[in-house]
Amino acid sequence: MTTPEPATISKVPVPGPVPELRVGSVHRTELDNGADVMVVPRPTVPRIEFRLSVPAGSALGPTAATAELLRMGLPLGTAELDQEQLAERLQDLGGSLQVYQDLDRLTLQAAALSEAEDELYRLMAALVAGPHFPGNDLQTEKAKLAEALRSARATPHFPPHEAVGQLVYRDHPYGRLEPTEGQVARVSRGSLLDLHRLTFIPRSAQITVVGDVDPRRTLRHLRSAFGAWEGPRRVPLAPRVRARVEPELLFLERPGSVQTVILSASSGPTHGEEGHIALTLATAVLGGGFTSRLMSNLREDKGYTYSPHARLENHLRDGMASASMEVRSDVTAAALAEIQHELARLATVAVPEAELRTTKSYLIGARLVMLQTQSGLASALAQVRGHGLDHRYLERYQQLVERTSAAEVMAAARRHLAPTAMTTVMVGDPSAAEGLEALVPVRRRRSPAG
Repeated sequence: MTTPEPATISKVPVPGPVPELRVGSVHRTELDNGADVMVVPRPTVPRIEFRLSVPAGSALGPTAATAELLRMGLPLGTAELDQEQLAERLQDLGGSLQVYQDLDRLTLQAAALSEAEDELYRLMAALVAGPHFPGNDLQTEKAKLAEALRSARATPHFPPHEAVGQLVYRDHPYGRLEPTEGQVARVSRGSLLDLHRLTFIPRSAQITVVGDVDPRRTLRHLRSAFGAWEGPRRVPLAPRVRARVEPELLFLERPGSVQTVILSASSGPTHGEEGHIALTLATAVLGGGFTSRLMSNLREDKGYTYSPHARLENHLRDGMASASMEVRSDVTAAALAEIQHELARLATVAVPEAELRTTKSYLIGARLVMLQTQSGLASALAQVRGHGLDHRYLERYQQLVERTSAAEVMAAARRHLAPTAMTTVMVGDPSAAEGLEALVPVRRRRSPAG
């Protein structure tokens, strides 16, 4: 009996065209209290995804501790439902609740079976209009936050992020330090209630619902549930960013570290602003995946690090572009030289067409995959709506990426990612700083991490 030879593939399959994204039927209205509502039917599964976002982020509270405890305290319940009862009610609805916060906004992310739609809205409305912040539970959350901060500050990764924020943003709220344990201890229930009244404002709230819904019925339920929610007219907003570039490297000495943490960052455009898509592509080329330049150079070729990474974090007032990695102490200066080389190359030499096309396909494909789910679409809509955009921005995203030229990517990199545009902070053993002065002016300071 003759054994057949294994089949071979003579050609690499050619990927087909990327399908265009269509969000679908979008229904928008404004409640009587001013809340902006968007409802998108997506009956793929019998569930609904609910997002409610208000300008109440970590840069807007009187202290960072108060802002963070407001986020942590919301799921503790209302005067009628304590934390355990609220969790049980959500479980009965086949639902869930998480509260997220960035620098500018706080978002309630909830989900439930579509048959429990009306009750979910009523639960969320009660939580939004009248959180209770009970004393014993609040003390537990304060202890959790203090312990989390204590653990974070003991690592070498915490200080560079805090220091970069200070250096880039200076006295802007985006540069605010993380709270101390003393600040956490001083936060009272009254201060949380005050911050809640000032920031949970219906006329600045955005409600997004995606799922197995009938738009008319959903809007009727939302009007009924949130109709009694009231608040002041004044909407808090962080001031404009006037970012700076620190001309010297800040080296935070942490004796005994076997690795050096490196973080370089700069302020750039955010969602919807000119140059944002180009900067998104530039950071992806630099360090957005396994085929990125930092990965190929510093990991695959040099073996200096395991997971170099670049990203663009979008705030309401700006976007922070950053590159980060951990390297062996003995190659710190060599690693910085390679980082500067890649930053300079991106800023002065146009990205080759094949590399740019691969990066564009990656960004478009990742966005399309995320938006296929009810949860992904709801979160994406909530995010862009916070920036004053709408569903049409998501539908145009593929076109915006595809139309961005190599020259535009290079211009964005030259403005925001060139070595002279980046502020750099390192944390490591003092010996790792040797040789850095030949590349950049160095300022040394003892690391708060030890």
